Amino acid sequence: MSDLTDFEAIVAVQPELVMTPLQAMFAEADEELRAERPEGFEVHEIVERAFFHLPVAEHEAARRELGTVYWEARIADEQMLAHAAELQAQRRELRRLFGRYEDLAESGAPVPYELLLSIVKLALPLTGSAS
Repeated sequence: MSDLTDFEAIVAVQPELVMTPLQAMFAEADEELRAERPEGFEVHEIVERAFFHLPVAEHEAARRELGTVYWEARIADEQMLAHAAELQAQRRELRRLFGRYEDLAESGAPVPYELLLSIVKLALPLTGSAS
């Protein structure tokens, strides 16, 4: 039998359900600003309002959390850009291979198996058909 309360048991299984004080203040600031200005607002306004309502004792932890989130987002952006560049390179190569295929097919020349295999190997991941 566990000594955990129901809440502790849920948090142990799903820790993402627990908000940090900063996350709670961000959620509150977001809700307030959306109600006050449904036409929109600037991101910095959420940050300012969240920090204004955040207890001073939580400011240092909030700064660390913001720094961590910033770096995680920056790394994710870099990875996404690298992935996009890789996809663009694959698309360019696929267009080149299709061009070669069309040239061979129009001329009546046999299309090498390796060319077809290369086209399939590039096309499947780009269309989301490869596992």
